[in-house]
Amino acid sequence: MIRLSAQCAALAVFLCLSSGQVLASGSFPVASCAGWSGTAVEQDGIDTPSATMTGMVTKADLQEYCERDPGGETKQNGGKLTVAQCVAKYQKEEGRTVLTSKANCRTGTIEFRYGNNAPQRARFPLKDDEDTSCASGKPPLIAQFVIMCPPAARRMKLN
Repeated sequence: MIRLSAQCAALAVFLCLSSGQVLASGSFPVASCAGWSGTAVEQDGIDTPSATMTGMVTKADLQEYCERDPGGETKQNGGKLTVAQCVAKYQKEEGRTVLTSKANCRTGTIEFRYGNNAPQRARFPLKDDEDTSCASGKPPLIAQFVIMCPPAARRMKLN
């Protein structure tokens, strides 16, 4: 897995823009409920058997998380950190994390990788009794599939 500094990532985005690849700027759903999401920097092959989305965790993503503070870490929510300290803490840990997601829109499969963690996989449509709670980790996989495979997601009633 390649790890990029913020400056290197910005250069990579510039080079991709100048090479004609399809890029996106927007949310990269990662958090089931309590965590942060990332920022999508590239999307390619939307609505194909090889749809991909690449992203990163940005300072803005961490700022949103720390202001929302679902874990009660900041002083305003009974914790010990200021919002700025919270952002700095997580930026140090997560600032170089690369997010990747691959979907096959025809077969309804998706594989998501958060940095070097083991991939998470799902197959759509989900079974009627399948767990889609925050704890299952399915909400971000569903959201990623909707972004990469909009017509398939509509057919499968994932929207």
